[in-house]
Amino acid sequence: SLAQKDIRNISQHDLRIIGLCLYWGEGGKTNHGAARISNSDPAIVTVMMRFFREICIVEEKKFRGHIHIHSHLDAKKAEKYWSQISVIPQAQFFKTYTKPSLASKNKKDNLPYGTFDIYVCSTKLFLQIIAQIEKIKKLTR
Repeated sequence: SLAQKDIRNISQHDLRIIGLCLYWGEGGKTNHGAARISNSDPAIVTVMMRFFREICIVEEKKFRGHIHIHSHLDAKKAEKYWSQISVIPQAQFFKTYTKPSLASKNKKDNLPYGTFDIYVCSTKLFLQIIAQIEKIKKLTR
């Protein structure tokens, strides 16, 4: 399609901008001790893991995963799923948060694996990301 011809490849610079913009929209801005982004879309989790690994050069031991899922869903299956998507070992996950789901009990589950939070335990990285987002804001005014 014509729209897809405009994007031929993703450079490291493109990946930096994509990661920063996703963080700007979806990332945590209050916990200064960690960079955190939460999403239910596996493609966003995958691109953010590439951003953290390739652009931010995060050490594997600094990653944590955290799942939020409705209590009637299979938490173990979700843990396995998100570990495969993020390539963060389940041993580095916080305890899965299961929330009661009275209203959603009989509805179709749009989020069978819940939502996934990527945490990078680093104040330095958090501050760098916020500073770079501020620079993007200035440049796009």
